[in-house]
Amino acid sequence: MKNALITGLVGGALAALSFISPPNPLIGRWQQKFSDGMTALCVFRPDGSLDFFVNGKAFANGKYYVRQDTFALAYPSCGPAYYGRYQLRFFARDSVRFTVLADTCRERRAGMDGVTLGRVNPDRVKSTRR
Repeated sequence: MKNALITGLVGGALAALSFISPPNPLIGRWQQKFSDGMTALCVFRPDGSLDFFVNGKAFANGKYYVRQDTFALAYPSCGPAYYGRYQLRFFARDSVRFTVLADTCRERRAGMDGVTLGRVNPDRVKSTRR
């Protein structure tokens, strides 16, 4: 009886933990530098909002979410409620590639499919703000 109670409690605790989402691995600043000298910066916030900058100038903003290895993105030029879906492939904690799963917005698909971003070191961001 005692073992059944302990087993039930442990099983219930494990079941409850399985519904807790893991932390969002994208929160923070990510960038890509292109061979032509252009730099793209993406800022992913914990509230599901994001901003894109090109060469330091605001380019676009929108909403996103992450579910396991799937990233979904919506921004005004493609319809604020229409999310394109992309597979996330992390190479390490500091680099990620986006591969389209489903997105009929040509503009967004052209800008996201196959893109690899590197995490911006938080220490470097602090030193540029001084």
